[in-house]
Amino acid sequence: MIPPTHDNAILNQDVRWGEFEIGDLFKIKGNPQLNKNKFVFSENGQYPYFTRTLDNNGILGYVDYLDDEHKINGNSIAVGMLGMKFFYMKHDFYAGQFTKTVFATFEQLNREIALYFTTIFNKNSGLYQSELIRKLEELFTKTKIQLPVIENGLPNFEYMESYINHIENEYIVNLEKERNIILNAYLKAASLTFYELDSEDKEILAFEPQWGEFRIGDLFDTIKRGKRIKSIDRISGNLPFITAGAIERGFSSYIGNPEAEIFPKNSLTIDMFGTVFYRGYEYGADDHVAVLYNKAAKYSKEALIYMGVCIEKSISGKFSYSRNFYASDAYDAVVMLPETKNETPDFVYMESYINAHKKLAIENKIRGFDLKINAAKFIIQKRV
Repeated sequence: MIPPTHDNAILNQDVRWGEFEIGDLFKIKGNPQLNKNKFVFSENGQYPYFTRTLDNNGILGYVDYLDDEHKINGNSIAVGMLGMKFFYMKHDFYAGQFTKTVFATFEQLNREIALYFTTIFNKNSGLYQSELIRKLEELFTKTKIQLPVIENGLPNFEYMESYINHIENEYIVNLEKERNIILNAYLKAASLTFYELDSEDKEILAFEPQWGEFRIGDLFDTIKRGKRIKSIDRISGNLPFITAGAIERGFSSYIGNPEAEIFPKNSLTIDMFGTVFYRGYEYGADDHVAVLYNKAAKYSKEALIYMGVCIEKSISGKFSYSRNFYASDAYDAVVMLPETKNETPDFVYMESYINAHKKLAIENKIRGFDLKINAAKFIIQKRV
């Protein structure tokens, strides 16, 4: 966690509040405006070009130095008058049409205090948008706001700064907590203890297996067709009921019909269109769904997931509304699978491959969180 500039104990004190007009603390001015075609934009441009956009802190891009006449002093608050959103501008900048800049009449303004005030200003943006643009200056300066004050009734700038520091650091702490909660949930769901790829994972991902043809009927000792239970006849219950379709992985509803056959977890379903899903739970299925599992030699979850993808690929495009896939089609259907030197399915490879890809999926998810956390830390550390 990044340490705050001030002791956050100040946040625990009783806060006194006072009322001010914005004009007591700020003045708002129209900007010396230039169209963007007057500037040279570049990735290494020294000056922000502020416009009416609501994205990227109102900055359209960065430009090279033009002149001092149109340059606007930083450590100020800029506003685009159409979106009427206020943004803190740390550095000197140039601006486009229909923009103004708010300058503090007190010396204490810095990034944190400016962020405190922009939040207040933006709460009133709807009010400012409801009036004519030419009335903005009068309306803005006459707006009454509540601020923390010290004993003499002056604004408590130290409190404002500490409050923003506290909020920013709390945001990072909450991001890190969320990251760890999600990471632990993913690891638990994947039955993993860590997600970093080891040398074996990297070797598996780079390995090119030998492939062989196998009859689905030789891979599974039980292939069954589900039982039709019409929607109107379904009784509400706790058993997931699977029908044809890829939406929600074919899940239709929870039923409690006593006539429904309960199929075992760790099995595959193939619907009438040839869509294959792994099932890690007990369920019922209608007659447009074929169920595949083994009573004897049970496959691992990872092996079934791998085989399911291969089966769907092997039958893809062969079944539709006019030609449904049935359980009877599974027996002689051929699937290509990695095989061992003995020409048997290479389940060890399948399991290792799926586990490696589980780690990759978790790594990609966590990398996104880490990038977000690091970006927040960078902004706070650099006081952008």
